[in-house]
Amino acid sequence: MPTLLIKGKMMLYNLVGILSSLLFIACLWGLYIQINKIKFRRQKYDSGVEKIGYATKSMSINGFFSSFIAFYAFFLYSIFLDNIDYFIFFTRLLAALVTLYILFLIYKDRVSFRDKWPFMLSLLAMIASFGVLFFREESMVIGKNTSLFIIIGSTIIMFQGGVAQILTIFKQRCTGALSLKMNAIFFAKDVMNIVFGLVIGLSDGWPLILMGAVSALLKLTIIVQFYIYPQEPEEVLEKSVI
Repeated sequence: MPTLLIKGKMMLYNLVGILSSLLFIACLWGLYIQINKIKFRRQKYDSGVEKIGYATKSMSINGFFSSFIAFYAFFLYSIFLDNIDYFIFFTRLLAALVTLYILFLIYKDRVSFRDKWPFMLSLLAMIASFGVLFFREESMVIGKNTSLFIIIGSTIIMFQGGVAQILTIFKQRCTGALSLKMNAIFFAKDVMNIVFGLVIGLSDGWPLILMGAVSALLKLTIIVQFYIYPQEPEEVLEKSVI
């Protein structure tokens, strides 16, 4: 019986782990959908000063910058492990790079320095991370001591960034360029991360449970907003009817 129980737990662990991995990979597709939506809006309305900011309307720079920080933090975390976890390494690296590209699209679409510095800071952070990778042995002591800070710190940053995105939609009364599909995929990934963390156990799985629970709650709130507010503000909808 104990042997069957152990085998059952291992099967559950592998099953949930595979599903969690697949959903994280799906997040890359969700980010790709978001990029395509920005480009579509830019191609359709890329004329005149009055259209500046339209391609990325209602997208909180704080929200996407905090997403970059979350991906980046776990990317660094994978580097500082005794043996690099290459799944975490490559998936978080790709997610960070794709999010960096979205920050670049916001950088191009807006004129305020407040909306431009996150891309510049993120770019510098990515360059610095490759430096850490090349000098990994020398930075291992610092990395191991900061792993707890990385997890908790990135969760706090992600929380305030998610709240900023929710408030942006609320203030502008529209969802603008934000992708519903991307948020739905991220929500499913977060729920699966919670399940995976519970399967692993609280002692080792609490980082997944903590970040997954916070992110899932924020994404669920954003998804609800899609059914409350239109894609465009009311004044634009009124003009299109006239």
